[in-house]
Amino acid sequence: MNRIARTRHVVVSCSGLFTLLSSRARAQEPLITHRDLVVVGAATAGSALLSLYDVRIAHSFGDTLLHARHGNYTTVAKRASIVTETVLMGTGGLVYFIADRKQDFATADVALHSTMSVLSAAMFIQVVRGIAGRARPYVVDEDGHQHDSDPYDFDPLHGFTSFNYRSFPSMHAMASFAVASALSQEMRFRHTPNRNIITPALYVGATMPALARLYLDEHWASDIALGVFLGVLSGQKVVQYTHSHPNNVLDRKFLGSRALGMQATVSVGAGGLSFGLVPF
Repeated sequence: MNRIARTRHVVVSCSGLFTLLSSRARAQEPLITHRDLVVVGAATAGSALLSLYDVRIAHSFGDTLLHARHGNYTTVAKRASIVTETVLMGTGGLVYFIADRKQDFATADVALHSTMSVLSAAMFIQVVRGIAGRARPYVVDEDGHQHDSDPYDFDPLHGFTSFNYRSFPSMHAMASFAVASALSQEMRFRHTPNRNIITPALYVGATMPALARLYLDEHWASDIALGVFLGVLSGQKVVQYTHSHPNNVLDRKFLGSRALGMQATVSVGAGGLSFGLVPF
């Protein structure tokens, strides 16, 4: 082998080794990292700052003249508000079941990960809402005063027993954005054509239930903001983790050996030692 060929072979081999080591490094990365905790803390602080404007935003969306002049807005908002975490998880589960029976493994994979994105964030939010016990804007206190002028009415642990005190953060916003985020990530992993057009459309659609909750006086703006953040984070983390950990418990349980993975190969031939990653 001449000097040029040897140099080229070394470069290719090193590149293969780097790819293999990078893949192993990603596989060892935990689902939740310290960086994620810092980002969640920053998002929580951001929603706290936004709460300074909660009353102003609530009054803008709850303007009686706006509701009187555009009665159809209320109808649209109520219909958009139907898109709850329960509806999205049920739909995702049904799509997974049908795709699994038809052996459409790619669709089953996407439906499973999207559903788990909503479920995982919903479990977390239920605990946070129960502990925080934040009153919804429409709640009326014992003196007959509506709380749309007091966004800081927190009754710790009351959220576990009263729906009226489960305002923070918004489950509707989380669920719709978790699905949009998960589908966006799945398209990125699969190099889906026209995903640059489809992804913005998904997020625009996810915005509708969130805005509906504001219009119907069910949430403060800061509730929506943190819900959106948690939904996007959940969708990204679930899809990224399951695809970088093809042997994860979730995929083994529901997708079995059909889960998309990558296999590292090493070959020795006349050209020397080489590395590669082969999908299976």
